[in-house]
Amino acid sequence: MLFFPTERLSIGKRADSVFLPTDRLSAGKRADSVFLPQFHLFEFNECRWFPQSLKNAITEVLRVMCFQIRVHEVILQVIENAINRTKAQQIVDLCSGAGGPILPIQQQLAKSGRPIRVFLTDKFPNRPAFQRCEELTGGFVRGYTEPVPAENVPAELTGLRTLFNAFHQFPPASAREILADAYRSRQPIAIFEITERNVFRTLSNFPLSFLTMMALLPRMQSRRPEWWLFTYLIPILPLAFGWDAFVSCLRSYTASEFNALKEGLDERYSWSSGRVAVPGTPIHVNYFLGMPSGE
Repeated sequence: MLFFPTERLSIGKRADSVFLPTDRLSAGKRADSVFLPQFHLFEFNECRWFPQSLKNAITEVLRVMCFQIRVHEVILQVIENAINRTKAQQIVDLCSGAGGPILPIQQQLAKSGRPIRVFLTDKFPNRPAFQRCEELTGGFVRGYTEPVPAENVPAELTGLRTLFNAFHQFPPASAREILADAYRSRQPIAIFEITERNVFRTLSNFPLSFLTMMALLPRMQSRRPEWWLFTYLIPILPLAFGWDAFVSCLRSYTASEFNALKEGLDERYSWSSGRVAVPGTPIHVNYFLGMPSGE
């Protein structure tokens, strides 16, 4: 949840320069050596008592932030490769928030001649954001308006499952169930995370995310009066966003921890991982892929 301005580069140039696939969940040993202990503290965006309008503000600033640092550009090739390998006919985005990177990804796929359909889902659906995505894409991106837990996806939602910056929100038992549900349903899954548990990222996330909310509010869609009130006059939103960013790092999984979560889920199902840099920023996107095989 860090905001770092960066110059806009072309899709092809970024994807070619930073795509680092691997056939196993490696890099965990190096990362683990500098990682803090994992703590699953609460996040405001998950609390039922936290007003839905303020939750929508947090998911919206995440969407704007990810677009500003061009996260979608560096993971586009990973998505394309997963679609090619699995022959997926649509994408089922889990924990969608306000749409995140999946909207520009769908738009770029459509420009390249692959207008794949996307379903946005969430346990707490941001219906106004879902509607905007439908309007912007002519219905190719559609919101699933009923609550969808990532651990139990409805059977009618088939296709490549994606999670952007959300996997860390789940404690180990629930995180394992997300993987197991995709495995049992024989559906591919692609998980992307920009949070990490190292000391610098964890401690710097609170102040930087606090400032990010204040800086990006004017660029957010559907800027409601209460968003301005609770950002600039009473800074509840910057404090909540900063806390959630800090906790997100503490809850993040390392590659070795992910390895443990997927143990036993490998019969006719393959797993891989990789790490891509976001140019112009210190951020890396860690990704984990699960795909049916031998069927």
